[in-house]
Amino acid sequence: MNQLPKLTPIVALVGRANVGKSTLFNRLIEKRKAITSSVSGTTQDINFGHCHWREEILTIIDTAGLDLTSKAATEAQLLRQAKSGMSKSDLIVMLVDANDGPMPQDIALAKYLRKSDKKVLLIVNKADNPRMRSKAKGEAWLKLGLGAPRAVSAINGSGVGDLLEEILEYMTSQGLTSRPLPEPEVRIALIGRPNVGKSSLLNALAGEERVIVSEIPHTTREPQDTMLTYTEPDGTEHHILLVDTVGIRKKAKVQPGLERVGVSMSINEMIEADIAFLMIDATEGIDAQERKLAGLIERKNVGVLIVVNKWDLAPNSELGTADEYRKYVATELPFYKFAPVAYISAKTGDRVGKLINLALEISKQRNREIPQSELDTFVEMLKKKHHAILGSKKDSNRPKIYGMIQIGTKPPTFLVIAKKKETMHPSFLNFIENRLREEFGFAGTPIAVVSREIRSKSKR
Repeated sequence: MNQLPKLTPIVALVGRANVGKSTLFNRLIEKRKAITSSVSGTTQDINFGHCHWREEILTIIDTAGLDLTSKAATEAQLLRQAKSGMSKSDLIVMLVDANDGPMPQDIALAKYLRKSDKKVLLIVNKADNPRMRSKAKGEAWLKLGLGAPRAVSAINGSGVGDLLEEILEYMTSQGLTSRPLPEPEVRIALIGRPNVGKSSLLNALAGEERVIVSEIPHTTREPQDTMLTYTEPDGTEHHILLVDTVGIRKKAKVQPGLERVGVSMSINEMIEADIAFLMIDATEGIDAQERKLAGLIERKNVGVLIVVNKWDLAPNSELGTADEYRKYVATELPFYKFAPVAYISAKTGDRVGKLINLALEISKQRNREIPQSELDTFVEMLKKKHHAILGSKKDSNRPKIYGMIQIGTKPPTFLVIAKKKETMHPSFLNFIENRLREEFGFAGTPIAVVSREIRSKSKR
């Protein structure tokens, strides 16, 4: 399992905190993917997106704010990530703030970038009006040693087109052009409470540090995307998009501002997902928050894999065996009895490799279509085996079904054709769903069963 080879030229946005990197990132990719605010250090992870310009595609990397004058541990993590982003790039864009003039952090970062073998463009951001654009061209910026600055306003778009033209001209001169991007076959959202290990799992699956992994909850502030290519033993390739979402707490505890925006974005990610990995901390167990998250996932009708993380701590606790824990999960989340349960350690990587195979199987079940002949046989089996429930011809108060057809996938949806719709009580439709699962499986995916009445022709 590897990340996709480079398909497009890559541009890394770097700079100290709060110079507008994420605003420019959102402007370039033309959607709000990175959270922006006036709070210094809002971006704490690497963000990837695609910019389409003149029939070419550029991959844009939004890095966390850097302060090379600080020796804080978190700054060391941010620097390591930013260096990773810069090492992947073909061109580096350094942003500074037109309002402030060169700051010590800018000078330190420029000194570091001058040692790089990468092309660096100096962008003076927040040049939102003629006065600020004039200020952005001041001689003070030349002291950074990165050449003439370019005035840009990420907030209103001024100068962004010229910037893209210069980037594209450089990429073309270096023979760097884009190839078509593959569509992800499966989209997987990692869902769970804060500090359950979502970022650790993403890093383990991606094989590198894409987001900050910390014992401090709420380290991830915005959903993070990683595209993987998974190759089966027979050579078949699958393109898989992983999304690490923000840890979602109880609504009353969610702070207004950045956390609330991140949580909202995470919930939206579930709408786009094919499968949700609902992560549970083995040492913490399932409480009201997990049940609330499970309910959110259920309403989105996506596939589900329950991932019990930190299973490496099981021998030192009272967690019991895997079978015992599976029964515990089924008791606490009874509406997810159909979901497979996987036991892993994201931190050590133990059993993580099995998750992609499980996800691909769930995706297969979500897209499964049952032949009509098998559904006809299934209905006849129901009539013979469960005649006490279905009733006889003379019993008009019990359900009488004429047949069943499949009318959709993702999730699989079945239409029961009945004599009287009022006899199709939800409990009876649940009964049909359970019998469908017994007969056809559908592990990991919800299925829907609806009914339609056939009315008798009026006598003339």
